[in-house]
Amino acid sequence: MAKRIFRKNLQAIALAMLAALILGLVLSAYLLQRNLRSEALYKSDILASNMADAMIANDMRQLQSLLLNATNTPDMQTANVYDRHGQPILAWNPQGQLIKTSGVEATTLLRHHTVDFHPGSFNAISPVLSGTTVIGQVQLQISTWPLYQHILLFLLIAAFLSVFITVLAAYWLTNKQLRSMQPIMELSVIAEKVATLGDYSLRAPQDPEHELGSLNMHFNLMLARMEAWENDMQSEARERREADSRLAILNNHDSLTKLPNRHYFHRLLSNCLEDAVTNNEIAALMFIDLDHFKGLSESFGYDAGDLILATMANRLCGVLRSTDTLCRVDGDEFAAIMPNVGSLEVVEQLADRLVKAINQPMTLRGQQILLSASVGVACCPLHAKEQRLFLHHADIALKAAKAAGRNTWRLYNKDLPKTSQAVQLSI
Repeated sequence: MAKRIFRKNLQAIALAMLAALILGLVLSAYLLQRNLRSEALYKSDILASNMADAMIANDMRQLQSLLLNATNTPDMQTANVYDRHGQPILAWNPQGQLIKTSGVEATTLLRHHTVDFHPGSFNAISPVLSGTTVIGQVQLQISTWPLYQHILLFLLIAAFLSVFITVLAAYWLTNKQLRSMQPIMELSVIAEKVATLGDYSLRAPQDPEHELGSLNMHFNLMLARMEAWENDMQSEARERREADSRLAILNNHDSLTKLPNRHYFHRLLSNCLEDAVTNNEIAALMFIDLDHFKGLSESFGYDAGDLILATMANRLCGVLRSTDTLCRVDGDEFAAIMPNVGSLEVVEQLADRLVKAINQPMTLRGQQILLSASVGVACCPLHAKEQRLFLHHADIALKAAKAAGRNTWRLYNKDLPKTSQAVQLSI
């Protein structure tokens, strides 16, 4: 940015200096031209005045002496003296010699002095007067080289000074502008960091004494408001996520046992079956139904029934593996989804341990009671690959366990009696 500002300042000052240089050159040339015109006219008038007496006396020696003295300057080009009839009587050349007047043309005498400007010279004419009578004329041709020499010298000196002043002024002006723009440049850096990092806690340095110090202050206030707004948005988003999480838990979990509910069970079972078929693994499903739970709940009260369900849920979770999922699918019915069990022996061992865990005594209102459960087991893909059929076979195994006297488990096989009742957990 500093280079760009310096370049623009240099261009602007250079244009201004060029305009000033041209104006100064024109003005100087005009004034010098006026001075040279006046000087040429003055020389011709003085020479004409000095020659009046000698011309009346027809003293050629005196005329020659006066002419040589008057032309003894380096800028003189030619000098001619005419008599009362306009005939040349004396002439002087640039070599400083009097020459013959045979090559000089006659002229018409003028009663007043005049100066004509030509590109290479000034032509000054003054009449020689005797009182009011014109008795001759003096014509001097003076070189304009001093004018051009002055213009050239002026251009050289002015150009050098202009370049020096332009660079110095551009450097000084750039530094001054950069100091004045320092707060804006700092704001630019902070704004870029905020846009890149998204960190609204950044602040621009403040200088109360700087003329633009209030700009940084207001920018910091804006960042503070944006930071507060972002914090509010993040807090609101966090609260919304927490609310969504709580809602998801409520929608997918049982409020009493904190276990996944029937809706979550169906989604998880569908994924488990798909993985088992794809990876050629054995997955198991166990339906667990507490025996005679309705009678216990009526005898001890519904609060006791809730306590029994929560206790049984904890016992069952303590037996299952960390990869297994226990769900509460109905009032006193649970379902365990067991992915990648490895073999039927593992399934049978887990079913036996579940039945024994439920058989452990439980104290309820000072009275020790014994609970039991019936467990039905089906495996995928051994018994079914489709979810509806898988549920149906697990339900058949559960009913077979109940038919066997309860407090036991049964693994589905095709020889089990088929039930005509609808599958309880059909989708």
